[in-house]
Amino acid sequence: MQARGSREQEARDYLEKHRIMELLNYLTSTLLFFWPALKTLGLLTADEVLKDDGHAVTLDKFRREVNKRMEEIWAAF
Repeated sequence: MQARGSREQEARDYLEKHRIMELLNYLTSTLLFFWPALKTLGLLTADEVLKDDGHAVTLDKFRREVNKRMEEIWAAF
């Protein structure tokens, strides 16, 4: 069991060292602040509800979604 405690401590240390929790708080605040801009840019529809589907959002998943939406926007031109 000590290995698990050690890994958990390493994870806590990493989060603290790289200020990950501060970053998450900042990103959440930024998202809420720029919510209207996301709608204006067409990255979020007016009736769209952001919800947690219980799955982690990976960088690849995020990138695919942004690319898909950008292609839809640019297809109009």
